[in-house]
Amino acid sequence: MSLLSEVEARLRADDAFLAGTSGRIGTTRRLAALPGVTMQTVSGARGEHFKGAQPATTMVQVDIWARSEPEAAGLREQAIAILRPAAESGAIRFQRAQVTNIRSGMESGTQPTGAARGAQVAPELYRESIDFIFTHTPG
Repeated sequence: MSLLSEVEARLRADDAFLAGTSGRIGTTRRLAALPGVTMQTVSGARGEHFKGAQPATTMVQVDIWARSEPEAAGLREQAIAILRPAAESGAIRFQRAQVTNIRSGMESGTQPTGAARGAQVAPELYRESIDFIFTHTPG
């Protein structure tokens, strides 16, 4: 399995987080409903030395999408608590993750394409972006 699949599996293994997101957890896809989580690989390195491969280091951006700031912040803290500790998931052994950046924000709603002037604007989305650096090896 891929690293992102195993990160997703770790989030799905937590019943409270899974309930809080209604199971909407995935990689690099747009969500149809809120709240939810999307993830993408930002960068990765696969180091080598004379005796073979070193543990890989991969930065993963986890985006929490929600209807309100408190909901997004709560899910952000849950995600950090789940993904930061060292763990083994599937075929991957994770060392303790580093949280290198947290960004909070809101994306304003926009009018649907071709909407008449004054048409209802889509609601605002609250987003918490967390950059994790995972150091990992095959399990």
